[in-house]
Amino acid sequence: MTKQRITIRSIARKLGLSPATISTALTGRRNGIFVSPETREKVRQVAGTMGYALDHLRRRPPTLQRIALLCPPSSDFISAAVPELCQLLTQQDYRLIIRTDADRRHACRVARELHRRYEIDGVIFIGSRSSPEEVAADIPCVVLGEVPDGMDAWRVTVDNEGGGQLAGDHLWSLGHRRVGMVLWEGNRLPAEKRLRGLRSVWERGGESIPDEAVIRIGTDSEEEVFAKLSAALRRGPRRRLPLTALFCYNDRLAGMTIKALRRLELRIPQDVSVVGFDDAVYAELLDPPLTTIRQPVVQLGSLATQLLQERLSSPQGPSKVLQLAGRLIVRQSTAPPPAKS
Repeated sequence: MTKQRITIRSIARKLGLSPATISTALTGRRNGIFVSPETREKVRQVAGTMGYALDHLRRRPPTLQRIALLCPPSSDFISAAVPELCQLLTQQDYRLIIRTDADRRHACRVARELHRRYEIDGVIFIGSRSSPEEVAADIPCVVLGEVPDGMDAWRVTVDNEGGGQLAGDHLWSLGHRRVGMVLWEGNRLPAEKRLRGLRSVWERGGESIPDEAVIRIGTDSEEEVFAKLSAALRRGPRRRLPLTALFCYNDRLAGMTIKALRRLELRIPQDVSVVGFDDAVYAELLDPPLTTIRQPVVQLGSLATQLLQERLSSPQGPSKVLQLAGRLIVRQSTAPPPAKS
């Protein structure tokens, strides 16, 4: 007597469920159907009892179909990265869930719950993470941003230190020696790396950038930028400016810096040169158009997706880090320092 072949349909008849539900429970492929953990476990137990070949399911490579994009509230980089990622992923027929959350730890809990309910296959966390509790490393995820040195995470990032070096090399080549940085403390990991890159150029030239030349901004406030720049740029003997160039954490902060310098009756770039970071859509619309470091947003998003697929296929493999170089975009906000500076 020929042994009857056990199929998904025969399991469905046994349990009184649809074949699509049985397929989702066994394979983890969602197909628009939600299956509770209890139902999934029951389906697998009955399938095993009936003699369904569960082993071959484990050999199937996991698929990446639904991706959650989780990010903090808007910044220049977030505003650029999310639309580019959405366009890229929808062109490849991925289904997306997009969520913004200022609490990165809460975002991790959300990611785990979505994954537990089989609503997503993996997660791309957009923006830097400062601790392991802000990365759900127990599910397939990739960070598009920085993490602390030594932290185990799959991630893709721009070379922030290299970007600082690009800005420094440009200003050094123009003849600037008294340079400062306007640093936003709300995202310290990339900010400190950009500062480290800037300082490395001065160290290479036998000079240094003192701590008092680093203007640390703690709020998204033009008045704070103005007040701290006013203090940092008090003229010395013979009305000599203490700084002739400023490298800003991002383009938004560079725009605030330009406005503050004008309030101080300083010209850009004749008195003070300004460099930003990101190459936001408005950077060339500032007055003057902003010299900045361009982040390769499209390439970063593409690599994050590729890395997430690899992470899903190799859950036990070692974490990988991919880093892309930024690009110096020279516009009219930088020039050689004043002749009598």
